[in-house]
Amino acid sequence: MSAEPVNRPGIITAFSSLLLTAGIFNIIYTFTGVYAPYGLLYSAAHTLITIIIFASVAGIWSMEKWGVYVFLGCLAVKLGLDLYTGAFNWWELVLLIPAVIFIANLKKMK
Repeated sequence: MSAEPVNRPGIITAFSSLLLTAGIFNIIYTFTGVYAPYGLLYSAAHTLITIIIFASVAGIWSMEKWGVYVFLGCLAVKLGLDLYTGAFNWWELVLLIPAVIFIANLKKMK
């Protein structure tokens, strides 16, 4: 069983790489205790959402449509959780840029 080569646009590669790098930094940053003021379980929920976003970005890297859907769902959950707990920062809206790019390339995915 041979796998077909994936014709991934460069912008998908770039944003996937950036998201994976930022996610690793974010998980390490969580262990510094910076999220402690937002409640006992916020750090765990934040890390779990980040790990699920990792899985979705892996799907996007492979040009799978489910990766985009999972990414959008986790993005909504993350922003909702941050708004609910008071941990929301306006710079987090930068995550909407890759979301728009992933949606724009959805037709190229299998």
